[in-house]
Amino acid sequence: MNKKLQVFVSSTYLDLKEERQKAVEGILRAGHIPAGMELFTAASKSQWQVIEEWIKESDILMLILGGKYGSIEPESGKSYTQLEYEFALKHKIPVFAIVLSDQYLINKKATSISLELFEREVSEPQIAKYEGFKKSVLTNLVRFVDNISEIATEVSYSLQDFIKKDKTEYNFRGWIRGTEFDQKEPVVQSPQNNKLFEMDESLLNKVIDILEKENFIDTIEYISTYCSYKSETRQKIDDFVYTYSQPSKRFFNQELQSLFRKLLKSLDEYTNYLVGNFFPKNERQYLYPDLNIDFTWVDEKGRELYDKHLRKLSQISRETIDEIRNFVHDSRITLYK
Repeated sequence: MNKKLQVFVSSTYLDLKEERQKAVEGILRAGHIPAGMELFTAASKSQWQVIEEWIKESDILMLILGGKYGSIEPESGKSYTQLEYEFALKHKIPVFAIVLSDQYLINKKATSISLELFEREVSEPQIAKYEGFKKSVLTNLVRFVDNISEIATEVSYSLQDFIKKDKTEYNFRGWIRGTEFDQKEPVVQSPQNNKLFEMDESLLNKVIDILEKENFIDTIEYISTYCSYKSETRQKIDDFVYTYSQPSKRFFNQELQSLFRKLLKSLDEYTNYLVGNFFPKNERQYLYPDLNIDFTWVDEKGRELYDKHLRKLSQISRETIDEIRNFVHDSRITLYK
C-alpha cells in the first residue's frame, strides 16, 4: 500500500522561517504530509495541549536545529522545541534532525544582520540549556547542512530511509487511500481515477506551497497590527484568488473543492474589506487615516469610530487566518482519507 507519513516539523520560528519552508518542500517532494503549529488553530485549548495532540498523531518528528534555544515554557523552564522533541521520544515517535552547521549560521548572519540567529544574541540567553539540548539531539539521527538548498534534499532522503524500514522497524500508521485496503469485493481503481487523484494531489501541493511561500498569514497579521499595507501586498492575495478561481484550477474531489471554494471566498471577502476600508496616504494604504490619531487630532466620537473599524479589521483578519489554517489541515485529510 502507498503509505504517506505525517511529519511534525519542529524548530524555533522567526529565525528559521525559510528553513521550515524548505523542509516542507522536501516532505511534499517525498510524497508525505507536513504538520506544524503555525498551520493550526489552538481553539480553547492551551498551546501545549494542541502540540501534544499533533505530535501523537504524527508518524515522525523532524527537528530543524539552528543556533537558538527557543521560547521557554514557563512551568518546565525548557524551550517548546526541546519539549516537543522529548515528548516524541517519550511516546516512541521516531525523530530526526536537520542541524545547521556553524558555517551555515555565520553565512546567514552576514546577510541578515538584524536577525537573532545565536542564543547569545537574545535578551535572556540560555546557552547552557541550548548546548545540553544540542548534545542530546546529536545522539540520535541527524543530517548536517551547510546551505539552505541542501535542506529539501536531506529531508527527502531521510524520509526515504524511514519508509524502507517501515515494515521491519517502525510500522507507521500513515495515511492510506481507502481504496487500497483489502475488501471482500476489491475495488478496481481505474487508471483514469488514479490520474485524477494525482492531479488533485499536484494542485493541492501547489496551493499550499503558495499559501506558505507568500506568507499570507504573516501578511494578514501585519496588516491587522499596523493597519497599513502597500498595494502590491494585497495584490498577491488578489492574484491567488483570481488564478485559482479559474475552471482549470478546480479539484475533481468534490469535498476538497468545497473546502477550496470556502477558502477562496474568505480571501476574496478579506481583500474586498481592505479595498473598501483602507485609503491612500504617503504611498501606503491606511485604515481610515483621517480618524487615526497618529495622523491628525480627532474628537472622542472619531476615536470611537476608528476603534469600531479596528475591531472589524481584527475580526476579519482572525477569521481569514483560521480559514487558511483549517484548509491546509483539512484538505490533506480529505484527499488521503
